[in-house]
Amino acid sequence: MKDKKTYKWSPPKWLINPVKKEVLFHDTKVETYSGFVEVKEIKLWRDNNRTTLDLEHLLQELGKKGIRNLSDEEIVDYILKQGLHKIQELAGSIKKNGVRVPLTLSYKKELLDGNRRFLACKYLIAHEKEINENFTKVPVYCLKPTIDKELRLKIIAEMNFLPDYKEPWTREVRAKFAVEQFDKFFIEFKCDEEKAYKQVAYLLGVNKQNLKRFKSVLGMINEYINYAERDTAQTKQSAERFTRAKFHFFEEFYNKTCMGNTPIRDKKILRKSKQLLYKYLLNQQINSITKIRELAEIVRYEPARSHLEKPNGNFELARAIYQDYSRPKEAGPKILHFCEWLESLSKKERTEISGELKKRLLSAVTRLRDK
Repeated sequence: MKDKKTYKWSPPKWLINPVKKEVLFHDTKVETYSGFVEVKEIKLWRDNNRTTLDLEHLLQELGKKGIRNLSDEEIVDYILKQGLHKIQELAGSIKKNGVRVPLTLSYKKELLDGNRRFLACKYLIAHEKEINENFTKVPVYCLKPTIDKELRLKIIAEMNFLPDYKEPWTREVRAKFAVEQFDKFFIEFKCDEEKAYKQVAYLLGVNKQNLKRFKSVLGMINEYINYAERDTAQTKQSAERFTRAKFHFFEEFYNKTCMGNTPIRDKKILRKSKQLLYKYLLNQQINSITKIRELAEIVRYEPARSHLEKPNGNFELARAIYQDYSRPKEAGPKILHFCEWLESLSKKERTEISGELKKRLLSAVTRLRDK
C-alpha cells in the first residue's frame, strides 16, 4: 500500500526498524508502523477466545485465580502438553522460514493477532539449543497509541472470521465470540435487537440466522456439559474438550431437528431428542456425523425413541425399528428385528405382555413352522 507521510504519532522505542505502513483491516485503512520486535518483549494476549478455555483449565489445574497470574511459560507448557492448536507443527515451519505473516500489536506490545505464532516462537526459544533470529525476532504491525473498540473488533474479525486467512478460529470459538459481541451490542444499543444483529453482521460477517443458530447450539453444548457432569461424573474439562472438537455434531443435530422444511415442532419431543443425543454421545454409540443425522430422523418415530430412552437402549436396534417403519422391507429382516426387539425387553416389560397376546405370538410362530 502507499506509504503515508502524515502520521501524527511516532513509533514506540521497542519497535526495530519502523516503517510507516497503512494496513487494511476489514474495510478500514489503519495507520501502523511495520518493523520487528524481540519476542521476549511481547505481551501474550490473554483474552484470545481461541485459548480462553485452555487458560481456564490451567487455572483449575494450578489452583490459581485470574488469567493475569499465569506466566507465559506456564501457558506455553500447558498448551503444548495438551497437544492444542498444532503449535509444534507451526514451530517447525518458523524454525526453517521465520515468521512470514506479521503479528499485530498494540502500542503497549499486546498481541491482537498472532497468538499461535508467538507461542511457537516461545516454544522454540525454550527447546532449541541454537538460538537464531528466525524465532527470537519477529515482524509486526504496531498500532497507534489509542484505537477505538470498533477498530479492535475489525482487526480480530479480519484475522479470524473473514475468508482467506490461514489460521482462522475454530467454528466453536467463532460462535462464542459472535454471541458475546451480540450481547455487548444488545446492551450498548439499549436492547435494540435488530441493530445488534446488523452490527454483528457488518463487523463479523455473521448474519442473523447464523447467529441464532450459534446461540442455540452453544445452549445445547452447555446442556451436554451439565448432563455429562451430573449423569456420568465426567469432568467438566473433558466434556468441554469434547464439545470443542465435536461442535459440528451439535450443529448438525440442530440443523436437522430445528431448521429446514421439517423441524420437530413438539417442544417436549425436541427436549427428549436432545437428551438422547447427549446420552448416546456419552456412551459412544454415536460417533460420526452420519449417525447424528440418523438420530435426528429416528427420534421422530415414537417406538424407536422409546427404545432409545431405555437404560439399556441400543442405537443400532432403534435404527432398525425406524427403518422397518420408514421403508418397506422383506419379511425376513422384519421378523429378525422384531425378535431382537423382543429379546431386548426387560423382565418387567415381558410380564406386561398379556396372555392373549402371547397366544397370538405362539399361533403366528406355529403357522410359520407349519408352512
